[in-house]
Amino acid sequence: MLSSRSSISLLAAICCLLSVACHHGEELSLLVAKVYDYELRLDDLAGLVGEGVSVEDSIAIVDNYVDQWVRQKVVLAKAEKNVKDDFSRQMSEYRNSLLTYAYEQQIVSQLLDTNVTDTEIEEYYEANSEQFLLKNAIVKAVYVAAPKRNSADGKLKSIVYKHQFRDEDIVEMQALATRVGGTGSYDGATWMPFYSLQAVVPVTTYNEGLFLKQNRAIVLADDSLCWYVRILDYKISDDIAPMELQMDNIRAIILNHRKLEIINRLQADLFKEAEEGGHIKR
Repeated sequence: MLSSRSSISLLAAICCLLSVACHHGEELSLLVAKVYDYELRLDDLAGLVGEGVSVEDSIAIVDNYVDQWVRQKVVLAKAEKNVKDDFSRQMSEYRNSLLTYAYEQQIVSQLLDTNVTDTEIEEYYEANSEQFLLKNAIVKAVYVAAPKRNSADGKLKSIVYKHQFRDEDIVEMQALATRVGGTGSYDGATWMPFYSLQAVVPVTTYNEGLFLKQNRAIVLADDSLCWYVRILDYKISDDIAPMELQMDNIRAIILNHRKLEIINRLQADLFKEAEEGGHIKR
């Protein structure tokens, strides 16, 4: 195990030799560590240290790798002596699975069309909307947090309680907040979880759905701050999630369906080829 101070110069040399070997394609067989019959040689470390890495970091990387290798082989050697199970069948099946997966992914990478249009996303959403039920309430909201005693209190209240709330009202809320030293959020077009709003505005409720149905305007205060909130839109748990929140998810689903289609077609074609060629015997 290369952990003593005397190993530093050796590790530095290893790092330098690895760099040279990578540049010149040389096969180096210098023994780095040995545990029972297992040997770790210099060429096993090729590529471990990338270009531009400092000598100190290179030494740390190599030292850590060698240390982990030694620990692993110590346990493996003991396991080989004491475990009598034969894993050849499992290892063969695992190798076959890896080879099959690698080949299928190679074909998928060659044939997969990764362009998913907005129309395809919309069509999938409309046909499968029941898949996208919300687990938590979400809202579109704007709010201002201002000092409790501020000169814009009356105006801010009148704005958030308006029957018809418009984009111009958001602009005015922002201007009033700036004037009285308040802060806020003025993006009324983006959905957020209701609990995210509750993290910045102290709204407490045991029934999110009922609360949101009954409260489009919220004004709260504590000893130092007053919050003025307008809920522009909301959806409660078990409602269908808006499509804009699901676009990345739907795109991934569509691409996965395409991958499965390619793999199924590949398997069918290979089976037909083998059968027609007389390579299948039953």
